[in-house]
Amino acid sequence: MSSSFTARAGRPGRPGRTPAEWVRLAVAASYGTAVLVTTAIVLGYDLFADDPGFIGIWLLLITAPLSMVGMYLLDYLGNMPDALGTFMLYAVTTVSGALQTWLLWPPRRPRRREAEAPPA
Repeated sequence: MSSSFTARAGRPGRPGRTPAEWVRLAVAASYGTAVLVTTAIVLGYDLFADDPGFIGIWLLLITAPLSMVGMYLLDYLGNMPDALGTFMLYAVTTVSGALQTWLLWPPRRPRRREAEAPPA
């Protein structure tokens, strides 16, 4: 019984991913996971620790440089109530990380159509 499965086989009509695309996919997935885990850890410390200290800096560092733009925009908005300011911090940094993950994600290249042979 022979199998027509190959490691690079894509769906019918779509080419498989190249090794470079697999690497970019792994980097993007790893980065996205790191952003979500860091957000969960920082949020946990913020909610349950008596004095979380500067734990939020890790969230800013892992989502830099786009989170720095978001922090500038939050500063531009001015003073906010504490609860809203905390929510906006988490929203800006997590959205920045998600956007950077999307930018790392490998795009699918359009399939090249083979030139049709001229009639004989």
